[in-house]
Amino acid sequence: MKPVERAKHAAVFVAAIFLIWLGGVMPSVWAKVSAGDDPVAVFAAMPAPTLGALLSPWPIYIALAIVQALTFHYVRKFSTPIFLGGVFLAALLFAMRYTALTTA
Repeated sequence: MKPVERAKHAAVFVAAIFLIWLGGVMPSVWAKVSAGDDPVAVFAAMPAPTLGALLSPWPIYIALAIVQALTFHYVRKFSTPIFLGGVFLAALLFAMRYTALTTA
């Protein structure tokens, strides 16, 4: 693998970690915005993610790296948008499911 490809894979992996975080917070943001709060104020009131909080789900990142390698290997065109879209969708669906379980 060339250094440029390694840099691309690393950048996409970091973007995937961000999308997992974003997908996890979106259900609570949507709930507050649909209740009438200002979206900018909702995002401003959120605490910044810490390094410990981002590293705590490390088993997910191992699975994410495997899925990323398989996606980039088997999907020849548009692999990055397909991968990142799937990561965000999965994180969003999991967060919505767990939010529904905690409110029930």
